[in-house]
Amino acid sequence: MLAAAAVLVPLGPALSAPAAQAPTTVIANSGSVAPPSCPVNPCVVISRTTAVQVKDGSNREPFEIHKDGEIVAWSVTLAVPSTGQVHYFDSHEGGTSRAELAVLRSSGGLRYKLVARSPLVHLQPYFGKTAQLELAHPITVTKGELLALSVPTWLPALALGYPGTTSWRASRDPADCANVTDQTAQTRIGATARYDCLYQTALVTYSAAEAASG
Repeated sequence: MLAAAAVLVPLGPALSAPAAQAPTTVIANSGSVAPPSCPVNPCVVISRTTAVQVKDGSNREPFEIHKDGEIVAWSVTLAVPSTGQVHYFDSHEGGTSRAELAVLRSSGGLRYKLVARSPLVHLQPYFGKTAQLELAHPITVTKGELLALSVPTWLPALALGYPGTTSWRASRDPADCANVTDQTAQTRIGATARYDCLYQTALVTYSAAEAASG
């Protein structure tokens, strides 16, 4: 399933779904979220992969769907890289900063199938803000699926300095965990990928709003 359009809604510190979609559940990291990295040096970003937060302190799978419903909106909080950092990443990571919401379903072990995705959004104009995106066509989700961010280029959406109990996984093979240049983002519906690469002490700064079915 592929949503056909997304609309940027007013920017703010937190996600709020349209009132017409109530009741909704916000799917997000728990507790306070530190500002994402950049322009500090090194500026650490998500590069050419699909990222899913798998642990947030003692909270496991914070982006797991717990009941059937529809994703009606999503958001991502972005850092403000310097002009030089933006130029570097644009030149080395396939172009300007873009991302989309991805819905993953387990295929066993650390393999996941991409079952739905939102439209790809150009996010560079929203650096330093929380981009809130309402989906013109909500995405149906079922219990047990995971919400992730697919980043075909790069995205300054990593908050650093958390304990080792906080971690996210990327859609990379185990031999390529340090390779952030090759394209590994899941973008083809029905395709599966391995999420062998675990990165600790960092939080992916995204969230989504789910409306109950019916």
